[in-house]
Amino acid sequence: MAVLTISRQFGAGGKTLADQVAQRLGYTIATEAIVEHLAEKAKVSPDGLPRFEAEQDGPMKPKTGILAPGRFIDRILDPHRNFMDGQVYVRLLGEILPKLAENGNTIIVGRGAQFILKGLEGTHHVLLVASEEDRIRFMIDHYDLALPEARRIVTQQEKRRASLMRLFHQQDYDQPWHYDLVLNMSKLSMEQAVDLICDLVAPPPTD
Repeated sequence: MAVLTISRQFGAGGKTLADQVAQRLGYTIATEAIVEHLAEKAKVSPDGLPRFEAEQDGPMKPKTGILAPGRFIDRILDPHRNFMDGQVYVRLLGEILPKLAENGNTIIVGRGAQFILKGLEGTHHVLLVASEEDRIRFMIDHYDLALPEARRIVTQQEKRRASLMRLFHQQDYDQPWHYDLVLNMSKLSMEQAVDLICDLVAPPPTD
């Protein structure tokens, strides 16, 4: 009954990796459950609110955008967004993620879960990194983007990620001591990364 958090530099393949690990282990990716709980606690409708992303609106106003449904890349590119206050978002995550972790066999991608669930028994924290050029190439290959658009999105999303981490008062969020396993996706195939994570979370029995 383990819980896996996957943190990643944008474009390192975190969502793709989570999907493959979930399929291999029979785990649930907690995305929809997070949204439903957040919507309930914030007293808003969950319809059309499948993703939350850190958004910076001026130097003193970090917010969290609620993105429209559709393909992952379409949600990032969609200019029409509503916003939830960033501090409210982080507080709600702090209430919801531990409850989701109680269910076990769950994968949580992003959302500062590595800090909210730090020290929780049975929880494993993984970080994916890759060179900027490899992350841009991943976006081109997987989301059919032109090079300038892929480069812009990687830069933009990393800024949003930094904004969210500031809400957790974390400036060193990519340092290895926060994680049980750090995978350099510039050096590993997706299949190799899946194998390593599955061995961490559900190691094979010894003779």
